[in-house]
Amino acid sequence: MEKVLVRIFRYFDAHRPVFLGCFIGSFVLLGWFASKTHFEEDISKVLPKDPKVEKLNEVFRNSRFTERLVIMVSMKDSSAQPDSLTAYAADLASAVSSRLGPYIARFTDKVDDSLSFSLFNTISEHLPVFLDSSDYVSLDSLITPAQLQATLAGDVRTLSSPAGLALKQMIVHDPVGITFLGLKKLRQLQYDDNFELYDQYVMTRDHRYLMMFLTPRYPVNNTGMNARLLRGIDAIRDSLSSRGASASYFGAVAVSVGNALQLRRDTIITQGVTVVFLIVFIGWYFRKKRAPFIILVPVLFGSLFALAAIHFIRGSISVIALGSGSVILGVAVNYSLHVFNHYRHTRDVAQTIRDLAFPLTIGSFTTIGGFFCLEFVQSDMLRDLGLFAAFSLIGASFCSLVFLPHFLPRLDKSRAPEHSWIDRLASLRPEYNRWLVVVILALTVVFAWQAPKVGFEADLNKMNYMSPRLKTAEATLRRISVFSYQSVYLVTEGRTLDQALEAGEQMNARVAQLTDSGFVKKYSGVSSLLLSDSLQRLRIARWNRYWSPARKDSLLTALR
Repeated sequence: MEKVLVRIFRYFDAHRPVFLGCFIGSFVLLGWFASKTHFEEDISKVLPKDPKVEKLNEVFRNSRFTERLVIMVSMKDSSAQPDSLTAYAADLASAVSSRLGPYIARFTDKVDDSLSFSLFNTISEHLPVFLDSSDYVSLDSLITPAQLQATLAGDVRTLSSPAGLALKQMIVHDPVGITFLGLKKLRQLQYDDNFELYDQYVMTRDHRYLMMFLTPRYPVNNTGMNARLLRGIDAIRDSLSSRGASASYFGAVAVSVGNALQLRRDTIITQGVTVVFLIVFIGWYFRKKRAPFIILVPVLFGSLFALAAIHFIRGSISVIALGSGSVILGVAVNYSLHVFNHYRHTRDVAQTIRDLAFPLTIGSFTTIGGFFCLEFVQSDMLRDLGLFAAFSLIGASFCSLVFLPHFLPRLDKSRAPEHSWIDRLASLRPEYNRWLVVVILALTVVFAWQAPKVGFEADLNKMNYMSPRLKTAEATLRRISVFSYQSVYLVTEGRTLDQALEAGEQMNARVAQLTDSGFVKKYSGVSSLLLSDSLQRLRIARWNRYWSPARKDSLLTALR
């Protein structure tokens, strides 16, 4: 190994232009491929892969409701002024829609009145599939002559009032009110009873908070575009700060953007502090201005080599793994430090290569192999860290033995090397001090006694970084929505939609039992509106059996 490296050194030393071409060309080529690597800011990459978790993540990735941003409007003094809230919400919604349209897929500030009539017509036209066995008991009492008399009298009063203008078509279509049995099923969709409609806005019952919902155009992991959306909302909110109301928002998009921005800041800070410390320490130790920059060349080469390798292997890397690069930086700089410091003592570049080729190569193999072992874990982030660290060390060791020797300053062999206090400290042999050995053994016993008392953080929510403003918004949402943080999502699947619906109907029966037993406070789902084909056929058959010719004639006679 050392013979090959010495020959390469002598060849490059004799052909300086060839060396510069290879060195600069390597940096340019690696830098170009490294720039093609995509940086992922998804904090969930830290979690180990599990089939059940992956299946749930797939559901969330294909469900836009998880990307929804909840905007909460309230008075600054926490008073209940619904008209002021609606006025502020109207201005806020108008500004958001006009200025941030390209970043928004859907913005729901009001509930459309036409939706109620459309929903009524849909249920009325398909009423048999929405009625279960318990509804027919109510239907029996609804079509009795006495109840019909009361219902029609109520219809007359409604038509005679201003509300008759809006409800006329409903009454004409169904004077008996059978459709309302089906409309009651929609209450299962209302998960939290703490909200009501006020002037078409969704508002809490105490009229202190008004809710609006925004779905971004871009997915959660596109933090760049979503950051622009949130900055735009913040700017609009600041422009309306003179009003008596204020707005806050919370959602997966806001948390994801906050994590991404914090990860970038942390990466820059950790890498920057490490580099500055190394420059100052190395420059102070070697007493040479260019020594820090020469020693950091293999580190930069190793980083570019790692990113270029990851570009071909995976195409992307977690920013969290990249943020751990400060640790890798400290390991990679050791290679160039060994070369530079050993050269200070030998004063011969070729001899330095001979002395360090074997130990540096073997030492790097053990460290690199340890990092490659991370490829066997189930966490994508740890895998990225293993690849980045291993290839960084490969590139750094290669550069330290091939390129770095050509940048070493030529030293006078006749002058003896200077020894600093660090050299003198390293020459000490504390392992022969028996008292020091006894102290170390005693501390080891104490540490072993205390180590089992260390606990592990079980709250995965603490992995997310949230700004104080976002934490306040989360606390507000938790306070006004009783069930928002106590929910368990149940997902059914099948080869077809109908199979998934059938599985959901079987699960709903079990959930209903748990609700009756008191284990579940409340449940909500789309099973009241989306039914499997088999269940629809059963309910239609029950409807046809119920409306016998005699029952129809009896009802029509009573109506007349």
